[in-house]
Amino acid sequence: MSPNDRVSPRTFYLNEQHELSRAEREPGGSVPQYADIDWTARGGAISRSLNQITSQIQASHDPMKGKHYFVLAEPVEQLAKFSKDKRKAVDGKVFEKTQFSEKHSRVFKRLGMDLIGVTEAGSAVVHMKPEIVSQLSNTAQALASLGAREKSRWATIDRFEMVPIEARVDLNWLRSLRRAASDEAVIELQPLLTRSEIDSIFRAIIVTLRPNLGEGAVGTGTDYSGRQWLRGKLTPESLERIARDFYSIQSLHSPLISLAASTQPSIRSHGSVIRSDAEISNLPVVGVVDTGVPADHPVLGKYRRGGYVAPTSSATATDPHGTFVSSRIVFGDPDYSEGPPRQTPIGDLRFYDINVSGLNVGDVEGKSVLPALQAIVATAPDVRVFNLSFDMRPLPTIDPVKRSESLLLVQDLDNFIFQNDILAVVSAGNSEPGIRPSTDYPRHFDDPQWSLGPWATSFNSLTRTRIMRSAVPIK
Repeated sequence: MSPNDRVSPRTFYLNEQHELSRAEREPGGSVPQYADIDWTARGGAISRSLNQITSQIQASHDPMKGKHYFVLAEPVEQLAKFSKDKRKAVDGKVFEKTQFSEKHSRVFKRLGMDLIGVTEAGSAVVHMKPEIVSQLSNTAQALASLGAREKSRWATIDRFEMVPIEARVDLNWLRSLRRAASDEAVIELQPLLTRSEIDSIFRAIIVTLRPNLGEGAVGTGTDYSGRQWLRGKLTPESLERIARDFYSIQSLHSPLISLAASTQPSIRSHGSVIRSDAEISNLPVVGVVDTGVPADHPVLGKYRRGGYVAPTSSATATDPHGTFVSSRIVFGDPDYSEGPPRQTPIGDLRFYDINVSGLNVGDVEGKSVLPALQAIVATAPDVRVFNLSFDMRPLPTIDPVKRSESLLLVQDLDNFIFQNDILAVVSAGNSEPGIRPSTDYPRHFDDPQWSLGPWATSFNSLTRTRIMRSAVPIK
């Protein structure tokens, strides 16, 4: 082979199944032959919708209106294609449902947009630069005269709209708040914003708050995925005004609090720990992400590897749940059916006390979980197993916006587990006491009030569920 015949090597990054992703495959294939589309009408409708959202955004008070557009792309419900496949075709056509979350997601990249997410209704939240919007509007207006390949890029899109307020804030939660009274709330910004742009948005929001009604910012933070958020005390009137006027806000919701309340009776033991300090120091460690353990605990103190207190938590443990979980981690599940032991059992593990408790007794602050895990992984290399014995309400019973935000936290957890090669055990249920499932065990989870909470749906975690606040021990 001569030097001129040589080709440059290519690097392929494969996934777990050793397959190229859709975006990395070589382009090719014929252009889909769509049927029953009036391209003149379609292009005109899309162009008018782009012009309309431009007018609405420019009339807002959002400081990003000259730099970023975050809007909704509404899908065509069903597409018809010409086909010669006699098994699948009906009158020479096959039909497929538009799915922006799957095979039709690539259309936005081809049109110069960024796909942010897909709503439960199937609409796509997309990001565009203002200069792209005018180009797209002109292209859509002339769509009928363009070639088949250019038309195919627009086939799945019906029109563009502003993201409605109910997609950014749960109206049921908003109506439940006391008028003219401030409550804890979290404001999540859209991704793809720079640090200076985020600062401009936060400042624009803060100047609209009314201190005389108790409104104000409490703090800011960054999710593991890089998304920024602002926490504060706001009235429902301000929450609604912000949701309507700041489209670069992704969502507004109450704090993502999980429950870790426990009514476990304490078992007092007598005697001294059998293991020596040297033996204890060589035991493996489990990070207990919970409500904290008193630093001077007479039994667990010897098995404490270290401690971390989240900025939102109290350094003094106010709830016994963290102590109960840590004791199960250290001592396992001893049999006390014949009464309390005469001496302290031998511990087989140590624990790292990771306190992420919320403001109220028995609460766990969801936004503190990932920063806590990051801190421990970075500073304690011997801690690679973590236990999370808490969860929110059953997933189907949570309002849509807050449910979506909760699942984004869990997505961050899954990505963190994969990137850092750790083991996380989610060992908690979320059924309220006194609620009997409509379907008896073992199909009780078919009842929405007995289904899993957000944390327990983690894909990369080991999951064991139990009844919240029950006397069933965690194994």
